[in-house]
Amino acid sequence: MLTSDPKVDTFYSSLTENELLIVRKLKKIIDSFLLFDERISYSVLYYFLNSRVCFIWPASIKPGPKAGVQFGFCNGYLINDKYDISEKENRKQVYCITYHSPKQINESILKEYLSNAIAIDENLYSKKKTK
Repeated sequence: MLTSDPKVDTFYSSLTENELLIVRKLKKIIDSFLLFDERISYSVLYYFLNSRVCFIWPASIKPGPKAGVQFGFCNGYLINDKYDISEKENRKQVYCITYHSPKQINESILKEYLSNAIAIDENLYSKKKTK
């Protein structure tokens, strides 16, 4: 998957075949929102609106997860985790969902969480603007 950005090329060339399938499925869901600015930051795919909203971090990108692909929410502590799928670990702000197979990805739930993350980003940014 060659692009004009060497950072993106390095990201994709580092992935295993399974990780690539998971990343493509996650990207398709993210891209359906038509809102995000995609950037490589710290060797990880981040998606921005007013600030960092979410990221995709495969295990092949060190020092990432031990296995699978993490889909993280930068303000995950504010997300309504009604399905109790967020991995909080010892983190205070960033929460993740780890996928080991594309079949594990529930598109409707992930879209619901992403919609919530977008609203959080807009709310946080509007508060900063009014100060």
